[in-house]
Amino acid sequence: MEIKAYTLASLKRGQKGIIESLDTSDPQVQRLMVLGLVEGAEIEHVSSAIGGDPMEFRLFGCGISLRQEHARFFKVSPVVAGG
Repeated sequence: MEIKAYTLASLKRGQKGIIESLDTSDPQVQRLMVLGLVEGAEIEHVSSAIGGDPMEFRLFGCGISLRQEHARFFKVSPVVAGG
C-alpha cells in the first residue's frame, strides 16, 4: 500500500488533517507558526475562493486563510472519520 504525501493545499473541502511537519525556510511560514500552524495541530479545510486560492481553514476554532503557495509548506496526515 502506497502512502500518499499530503500538504494543506491537497486537503479537500471538509477534510481534516494533523500537521506532521513544515518547511520553515520561507519567512511567511515562520509568521504562520505564531498563529498556531505547528506540528500536531489539527486543521480542517473549510472552503476556498473561486479558483481555489486562497483556501480557508479552521484551526483551534478560528478561521484562517492561506494562499496555496504557503499551504504547500505544511505536510499533513489526513484524519480518518470514525478513527
